[in-house]
Amino acid sequence: MKQLLLLLVPFATSLATGQVPGFQGNIGATVGTGVPTGEFADTWGRNMFTFGGQMAWPIGLLPIQGGFAFNYGIMGRETATVPVAEPALSATEGKLAVQAKVLGYHPLLRFSPLKGKVRPYVDGMAGMRQFTTRSKLTVEGMEDPLQQERQANDFTFSTGWAAGLMVGLGGIGYLEARVERFNSGKATYVNPSSIEINGAGQVDFGVLESNTDAVNILVGIGLRF
Repeated sequence: MKQLLLLLVPFATSLATGQVPGFQGNIGATVGTGVPTGEFADTWGRNMFTFGGQMAWPIGLLPIQGGFAFNYGIMGRETATVPVAEPALSATEGKLAVQAKVLGYHPLLRFSPLKGKVRPYVDGMAGMRQFTTRSKLTVEGMEDPLQQERQANDFTFSTGWAAGLMVGLGGIGYLEARVERFNSGKATYVNPSSIEINGAGQVDFGVLESNTDAVNILVGIGLRF
C-alpha cells in the first residue's frame, strides 16, 4: 500500500497541474517569408517579409497543447519628404511613411508527442487575418510621430495548419523550423506598388480584392517553461 501511495503522489500532482512532466509549454519568435498562393498569388503575387511568434501550454495529460500564433507580414512601404506646417515647430519638413501589412491572429491546438531534445509538432489553427495600411508622419527631433492615420483596413476569417520541429538549445532554449499554411477568405487590401505621396503630403493608392491564402516559411528561437 505504501508503494502504491508513493506511485500515486506524482500522478496526482500531474493531474492537479494539468500536465505530464516533459510536455512543457513554450514561447518563441520566428522570422521568414510569406508566399501568397492561389487567387492571392494571381492577384497580388509578391512574397513578403514575415515575423511573429507562438505560445503554447499544456492543457491536459495527453501531449496536446493550446496556444496562440501571431504573424506580421510587410506587404510594402512608401516614404516621402513632405512639408510640415506647425507654428510650434522649427522644422518645416517631415518624413511620411505609408506601410501596407497583414496581421494574423490564430488560436491553436498543438499535437507534440515527444519529450526529448528533438520535438516535432503539428498545429491546427483558426482565427483572423487583418489587412491594414497606416501612414505615419515623423519630424526629426520629435520622439513621437506628429501624425498617424489608418488609410485602409479589412478582416477575413482564416483557418490553417502548421508543422514544425524544435531542437533543444542548452537547458530551456530551442531552435525551430516551421511551415504554416493558411486558407483565408476574401479581403480588400491596398496594392503597395500603387501608393503615391504627392508634394503636399496627400496619400493616394489603389486596392485589390481576392482570397488571401498563403504559406509562411519560418525559422525561430524560443524558450520552454
